[in-house]
Formats: sequence, C-alpha cells, structure tokens
Amino acid sequence: MKHMIMIRTMTIMKTVDILKAMDITEQLANEIGFLPRDCLFLRLATEEACTNAYEYCQKTGRLPFRIFWKIDTSQFTIIVKQRGGCFSVAKTDNVNTGARGRGLQLIAHIVDEVFVKRTGNNVLLCMCKCKKNE
Repeated sequence: MKHMIMIRTMTIMKTVDILKAMDITEQLANEIGFLPRDCLFLRLATEEACTNAYEYCQKTGRLPFRIFWKIDTSQFTIIVKQRGGCFSVAKTDNVNTGARGRGLQLIAHIVDEVFVKRTGNNVLLCMCKCKKNE
C-alpha cells in the first residue's frame, strides 16, 4: 500500500475560524477512522491550541495565524503556526488548580506526541495522534 499524505491548511483571523478549525479536525479524524471519542478529543485539542494562539496573537498584534492538518496512513498531525515567542509543553500528572494554564496539559494527555518547534520568527505547536489498528 502506498504511503499517502494529505495536507490541509487554514488561516485563523477571528474566533469563528476556531470553530471551523474544530469542525475540520473532527471531520478529518472521523474520515480516517478514529473512534468518536478520539474525534471529540482531537476537536478539543484543536480548540485549546487555537484559543491559546489566538489570545497570544491578538494581544501582541500578530494575527492571523495558521493551522495545518497532515494525514498519512498511520498518523494524524495538527500544527498551529504562529509568530512569536517559544514556549514548552511537558506532560505531567500534577493538577493545575489555577484559573488558566491547563490547555497545554490537556493537549499533552490527548495526543500521543506534542512538541514545540521554532522556525525563524514562527513557533509551531505540533500535535500527533497515531491511528490504532483495531
């Protein structure tokens, strides 16, 4: 079987675009065979990543930002690309009871791999979910 790769992209300029991105994530995850629970969680990861990027970019005057979906036969990758400073993501079981700051932890527990990568003036938040063979 040939190793197919499909890439889709979208520019996020307004909060309504985040809702569209969530719909696209859920639709793509469903189309490639993720279980409904995983589709919902991937939708949630998209919401958290895009909301974080939107709030940062809006506050710093760096809107718009972009989201990419990359699908191959075994993995679904969602990438949020924004201009700005780098940050880190580490999976931990410590509970954050503060008013904010749980989104990246939530993402780390939803996907199989999450990492942040700087490329020039851009920061990429990469979230990868492997497709399990049933």
